[in-house]
Amino acid sequence: MKVKLYQRQVYYKVGMIEIDVPNFLDPLEEVDKWLHNNEELWVDKLAENMDEGPLEHGFGMDSLTNRWSDHWEDCEYLYELPSGNGGHI
Repeated sequence: MKVKLYQRQVYYKVGMIEIDVPNFLDPLEEVDKWLHNNEELWVDKLAENMDEGPLEHGFGMDSLTNRWSDHWEDCEYLYELPSGNGGHI
């Protein structure tokens, strides 16, 4: 008798870049909108950073900022302000 054996292994990557945003923006009200409207300034740079990063074993929910919250999504974008506040893009 033959049986099939399976293993599912999960890996993740976390990329990080820093960009300048205009100082006149209200950090808690306007930064996320500005990031959405100016994706051409950061999306490719973040993708390049992801390509260079190592694969880590696990789901990555506890990595880096501990702000990951979209457990069922395969991709999530966050931003962090100098004050420590931030949110999802």
